[in-house]
Amino acid sequence: MGYFSTHHDARAVRLRRDDVAELLSRYPRVSDKEAEQILAFLRKGRHLDVGLLTTNDLLRPQLDAFMGDHKSHFAVKWTECAALIAGIITFLVFLWLAWEAFSS
Repeated sequence: MGYFSTHHDARAVRLRRDDVAELLSRYPRVSDKEAEQILAFLRKGRHLDVGLLTTNDLLRPQLDAFMGDHKSHFAVKWTECAALIAGIITFLVFLWLAWEAFSS
């Protein structure tokens, strides 16, 4: 399942912004597979493409509805928070060790 899921997400991310815009224009009349493609694009697509898509005023009502219906997919997960905190702590420990090494 892991390989399939990753492979499936990669294919969905490769969708062009225009393809996702077309899917969103039909929302909520999209299949589950198409909704997964939209989700994958919004979560893992190029930031520029996602940004341009979200500024399209013609799609705003459908995008807002989609985001509301799938808000649990856009929430920050606790593992992401834990990784961020661990990274910050590691960086601070490194700075402290460097300070100790060069201040003596």
